[in-house]
Amino acid sequence: MLFYFNVRSENSYDIDEEGVDLPTLEAARSEARKSAREMVAELVLHDRRIAGMRFEITDSSGDVLAAILFRDVIKFD
Repeated sequence: MLFYFNVRSENSYDIDEEGVDLPTLEAARSEARKSAREMVAELVLHDRRIAGMRFEITDSSGDVLAAILFRDVIKFD
């Protein structure tokens, strides 16, 4: 199934035009968490804010199936 990983922040919305073929929604969530960690690392290096940023995982109709908040992929302890 094709899943799309749109990135939403407080003032922008970037639409994934290509999508990724994954077997399940849980696999899509796992991929989104991994990608979010990579993006958070890059944003921190460039002193950018992550507040309010998230992946919205959608299907080909644009229906939001899940959301992965960037702040939730950071471990503080």
